[in-house]
Amino acid sequence: MLIATWLNGNVINCLDVQERAFAYGDGLFSTILVQDGVVKLLDLHWQRLILGCQRLAISLTNMMQWQSDFAKFIAHHPHCTAKIIITRGRGGRGYLPDTQAEPQCYFYAYQTSSHSESYQLGINSDFLQQRLGCSPLLAGMKHLNRLEQVLLRQELAQLAHPEALVCDIQGRVIEGVFSNIFMIKEAVLYTPDLHQAGVAGVMREHILQVAHALKWSVCIQDLYPAQFLAADEVFFCNSMYGIWPVTQIQGTIWANTPLTQHLQANLYHV
Repeated sequence: MLIATWLNGNVINCLDVQERAFAYGDGLFSTILVQDGVVKLLDLHWQRLILGCQRLAISLTNMMQWQSDFAKFIAHHPHCTAKIIITRGRGGRGYLPDTQAEPQCYFYAYQTSSHSESYQLGINSDFLQQRLGCSPLLAGMKHLNRLEQVLLRQELAQLAHPEALVCDIQGRVIEGVFSNIFMIKEAVLYTPDLHQAGVAGVMREHILQVAHALKWSVCIQDLYPAQFLAADEVFFCNSMYGIWPVTQIQGTIWANTPLTQHLQANLYHV
């Protein structure tokens, strides 16, 4: 449930119909867990937004003000799922942006939805049939064009699983529907390369940093379904729920996930 919406530091009740975010998905977003006024992984969220703005050539002139405004927003909404949306701003018809357009920053506060605590112990999963397109211009960014994820989420809703693995049109495993994916094989932590498709999640980046602090071996590369089915452990992650170990994909069962459990225990303590 939506609790509040701010635009550039002010409460709003309506949206500008000339906003390029609505016409073209011209912008970025990040979804953030807020508990007792503590914003989880905030620096990484801002870093990803800044990098995305740089890639899309959206001006960062107001970034410090937006960060200050967000701190005030959280003071008003200390228990929520927060969303930051940065857009290129207003524009008329046509793809070419107005060079005078003023970037806009929206904050949304939603009531936090709860996931089953049992998911932290493990979930069953599978591979979806629909595939992601390859788009190196956009790969890694959490941009506002999410139609692929809308279609994938509809397919996932037909399965009895909370999350599923998604491949690209080349057959490479890229991510989950709303998560990133990791596998462990012979004590090496693997995650898919995201230069062609997928979202470089904030929790994915945090886990890579934690793994480095734990002195784990890490490998980022193209990965395929057969490699996941032959893995010692598999898990999903995102910034809202942390880590979900995978206990079964098709006929492959993982009864024990010791390294994943170790990572869960140290997720915010390294």
